[in-house]
Amino acid sequence: MITINLLGGAKKIIGAPSIVFYKSIAPISEILAFLQENAVESKILDSNNILIAVNGIESSALSGNDTVAKTGDVITIVSVVHGGN
Repeated sequence: MITINLLGGAKKIIGAPSIVFYKSIAPISEILAFLQENAVESKILDSNNILIAVNGIESSALSGNDTVAKTGDVITIVSVVHGGN
């Protein structure tokens, strides 16, 4: 089982501060698809507007969406808010 913690807009889209993914191993891309299937809001978790950490390490410093999570890992997903002039 992989624990997924959700912050900001991601928490609102899923409707909970965390969710459990009941697989022993999965790439981030599969976890994102799982989250989209379980969303309570029709908004899409845009991979360009979220930060994903695996055990506290940002996934882009690993293998991005190909990063593999395994049982016991904690995934944290944070929505990024962009501003402008």
